[in-house]
Amino acid sequence: MTKPVGYLINTPAGLQGEAGVFYDYIMAAGGLYLRAKNAHLAATVCIAPQLVRGLAPLEESIQLIHGKIPTELLSLALSVLIIKPDIEQYLAVIWKDGYTIKIPPQEQTPASVTYEVLPDTVLDIHSHVDPVPPQFTGIDNHDEQGFGIYCVVGDLRNLFPTVTLRLGVYGYFMEIDKSEVFA
Repeated sequence: MTKPVGYLINTPAGLQGEAGVFYDYIMAAGGLYLRAKNAHLAATVCIAPQLVRGLAPLEESIQLIHGKIPTELLSLALSVLIIKPDIEQYLAVIWKDGYTIKIPPQEQTPASVTYEVLPDTVLDIHSHVDPVPPQFTGIDNHDEQGFGIYCVVGDLRNLFPTVTLRLGVYGYFMEIDKSEVFA
């Protein structure tokens, strides 16, 4: 029987247990981890750090299956966002025989943006309007419950807007550096 979620133990002899279709919880020497993979991303995230004696270690990781996203696409996204610094906006970096930016239909206000989720989205980018800092909010935590990379951009009136990135794995989050996503 195939299960949507797997529960595994990382023993010195290797992983034991039954893997899931969507993601796996893995108990390892460093605590409880979540591992997921789709057509665009593979990731392992520690969701509850704790020393567990007798188990093998496991490392956090993120892998973009098609390679890192070209930095030029981030520059292009920032150029689009700074045109309208007084409203929240959304852009998607999708994979379709290469990375590209798409702007789906959306409703924008100074305090929110609602948008259509596009298939094959690898990176969600949305902006915050001053004085909201370029940090993920409780609303973002509620909205970003999928498996993907999320980006919030702020300080759009500055020469160099602020960019914050995180990996989201079904409601669990790990901050990541631009160098892990862009090349």
